[in-house]
Amino acid sequence: MRILLTIQYLGTRYAGWQTQSNAVGVQQVIEAALTRLCAEPIRIEGAGRTDAGVHALAQRAHFDIPISITSRGLILGLNDLLPHDIRVTGAETVGDDFHCRFAATGKRYVYRIWNGPIADVFHWATHAHVAQPLEIEPMAEAASMLAGEHDFRAFTVANPTVSSTRRALRSLEVERRGDAISIALAADGFLRFMARRIAGSLIEAGSRRISPSRVAESLEPAFSAARWTAPPRGLTLVEVEYDPTLPSQPE
Repeated sequence: MRILLTIQYLGTRYAGWQTQSNAVGVQQVIEAALTRLCAEPIRIEGAGRTDAGVHALAQRAHFDIPISITSRGLILGLNDLLPHDIRVTGAETVGDDFHCRFAATGKRYVYRIWNGPIADVFHWATHAHVAQPLEIEPMAEAASMLAGEHDFRAFTVANPTVSSTRRALRSLEVERRGDAISIALAADGFLRFMARRIAGSLIEAGSRRISPSRVAESLEPAFSAARWTAPPRGLTLVEVEYDPTLPSQPE
């Protein structure tokens, strides 16, 4: 049976999602736990990568399970073997041809900023600290210019390996509650560094170092790169979206 997992993790101690030879990724930690639980090597496929230090509220990954076990038993068994900063929060049976990355219809991220003069210790791991006061109005104005379908080439690596850098940024919203600012992003897909570079651009606009129109210029073909990259610890993958009519298989 093919199982789709929902996973949350605090990315502080990890070099991103993907298994790596010279560092510890979240994927390899989960694979090691599954291998112990199933008593044979298990490989999982993730819905997408997250960079070093980035967190996830609901990352998705699938694998083919070689043993008979209930969803509850699988969740409890895995969490008993996983470190405290990685938790499996859901497990469901899907079709044998389901692929969590190719079936995804979109993703949602949130970028969190602690905008007080002193960093808050209880928000340090999940919020980027910006001591300079940020103005929400220019951040929201810049966000409105980036929302929609555009070529986000300037917001990714210098030589992207993807077939197209056009993405539909379905929504981009900025909200302040006290000293906490959140930037919520939803798109049909994200390029590498795209969410962090959008957040970095909005921070620049909020600090009045650049104008909202300057942020909009980064979408023009002649613009070389939007290199205002916000720190990874403020970014959390909130949801991987799928077609709600996608059928699950019976237990």
